[in-house]
Amino acid sequence: MAQARTPHIEITELKADTMTFTLSKTDSSMANAIRRVMIAEVPTMAIDLVEIESNTSVLHDEFIAHRLGLIPLTSHTVSRFNYTRECSCMERCPNCSVEFTLNVKCTEEGTRDVTSQELIGTDPDVKPVDQAHVSLPVEQTGVRPESGILIVKLRKGQELRLRAIAKKGVGKEHAKWSPTCGVTFQYDPDIRLNYNSMEMLSEDQKVEFVKSCPTKVYKYEDASRSIVIEDPLKCTSCKECVKKADALGVPDLVRVEQKQERFHFTIETTGALRPEEVVLTGFNVLRDKLENIKSQMSEI
Repeated sequence: MAQARTPHIEITELKADTMTFTLSKTDSSMANAIRRVMIAEVPTMAIDLVEIESNTSVLHDEFIAHRLGLIPLTSHTVSRFNYTRECSCMERCPNCSVEFTLNVKCTEEGTRDVTSQELIGTDPDVKPVDQAHVSLPVEQTGVRPESGILIVKLRKGQELRLRAIAKKGVGKEHAKWSPTCGVTFQYDPDIRLNYNSMEMLSEDQKVEFVKSCPTKVYKYEDASRSIVIEDPLKCTSCKECVKKADALGVPDLVRVEQKQERFHFTIETTGALRPEEVVLTGFNVLRDKLENIKSQMSEI
């Protein structure tokens, strides 16, 4: 019987909307399962129903409804909301939805930008992410207080008046509920240089070998007159260095492989959740799925 493994996580960088970490002591099936769960099964809040009362802009109702749905909403308290299909109410209530209103009319010459800053909600914990960033410094968020997500532009005399309902959902139902812009992982590269073969190369050949790598993994040190591995994580396994070594007549100069039990993850969020919240919730969702399978298997 195979022995159970205990995956290990090491966080290498954590920012407001991005995070990188290393997952080790597991295999690619687990790494990909975690990636897919973070993308498609971590719940957030998003606008799902739009009732247009007045729209005299150049965009039709469906276009505006679609744009509203893609505005990320802060979802740090999403766990206290019920899914609409599981709520005991007849249609909607504060336990399963949040209502937003928008009422803008252009009364001046020129163009009037209508942004997510003008959405007024009934729950202070659920609002467009740019509104949540207003009180934070620009250096931390990259969002200026006066900026917002553009919904539509109005000319003089045009107006937009609507009511929108945000509900809880997951990315596999619709991409607007996905908390991430992207989740990627790569194998930990295992690069090894043969220093005995390196001595057979001239300085120009060593520099030529270093320049053969398109991602700048290697560096030539003038002091030691040798090639060193500067940043192995930049390696994409393109094997250009291996091809160059063959062309230089030293095929055993470098060996590029992948560590099959070590993965480097990069996650970027929409701002609806912090990256660490996405990761922790993803692991909890995956654990619940495995517990459910275990429970069903025991009944067979």
